[in-house]
Amino acid sequence: MKLSFGTDFENAWYQVTSSNRTIAGTKVLEFVQDRWVQIQLINEDEKQRIFEYTLLDQTMEGSALIHEWAADMEWLQSPVQIITDLEGKFIGIDNFSQFITQWNKGYRAKIANKYQNQEGIQVMLAETEKLLKDPKRFLQNFMGYSHYRCFFQPFYKELESTEEYPLLLKGFFGLVDLPLIINAHNEQTGEWIKITNSAEIDNEKFDRKSFVRMMKDLTNMYNLKVDLQSEMEEIYLFKNNVLQSADLYLQLHVPSFYTVVNAHQCKRIAQAELPKSSSKKANIFKNNVLMV
Repeated sequence: MKLSFGTDFENAWYQVTSSNRTIAGTKVLEFVQDRWVQIQLINEDEKQRIFEYTLLDQTMEGSALIHEWAADMEWLQSPVQIITDLEGKFIGIDNFSQFITQWNKGYRAKIANKYQNQEGIQVMLAETEKLLKDPKRFLQNFMGYSHYRCFFQPFYKELESTEEYPLLLKGFFGLVDLPLIINAHNEQTGEWIKITNSAEIDNEKFDRKSFVRMMKDLTNMYNLKVDLQSEMEEIYLFKNNVLQSADLYLQLHVPSFYTVVNAHQCKRIAQAELPKSSSKKANIFKNNVLMV
């Protein structure tokens, strides 16, 4: 079967809910974030497509300052013009210089003022500036297990009813990558297409020694038995070749002392369902392409 873009995808709205829970020993970090976004197909040729992803509104409920900071950073990088190949794989950002310009022309000053009384603000400012100067690291934000995965991956190609392929989540554990093997089951019923994914850790490519060392440093314990377990389920629904909903769930677990759970739920909505406070931000900055 084959998926391809329908003409109505040139302007679509989605509500996306993301949640994360990380448990390391007795320490728990968690957040729930709701976003309302607009996605438009703004350009395409025989090699690639460019989508403009605009954050229209969001709410963030987090247990740490870094969660509120991360939400503010999403306003900085909106709208983002995402480049994909014809299969839908993310390959770059077309307007990267916009984020640097906005940061230098007022955003840094505003956010520094907002967090001026918070401990660690200077470190966060410095790390953000380092990220904006490091295109490789910046691109990883769009290639990891984030809500962008709902939209920008190789959907639009010939699909077999069952498939197996690798997925590398770079820097998932900080300096340690997470290599997975995806098992996909694809089915079509009339105008509906359903893609169901599960996954297992690719033990041949997983740097287990570095992961164990990270766990020991994290816990200050050196007699640990580190048995990393994984659970993944993803369900994508397309109607007339347009994404209607996506449910993503990934859990990594080391019994007794470490758990990471990521989940994203996405549904297509009508423009009338957007929050009344949402408004599209004008893109007034010059483009500068950033590619993988």
